[in-house]
Amino acid sequence: MSVYTVELPDERERGIRVECDEHGESEEFEPGYRTVAFYCELCGYEVEINVHDTHEWRDFGERC
Repeated sequence: MSVYTVELPDERERGIRVECDEHGESEEFEPGYRTVAFYCELCGYEVEINVHDTHEWRDFGERC
């Protein structure tokens, strides 16, 4: 299975950069996305990444 690298810049408006380490395929997603789907054609895998800011954390068991 391939290895993927996920990078989040330290800036206030953070985008997401995902790269397949094995094949060098990468994609940068604009700021504002919390869930992105990255597909590497050479691997044939789609990876979905969910980003949650710890400052916005809440217990999902407390939903109405």
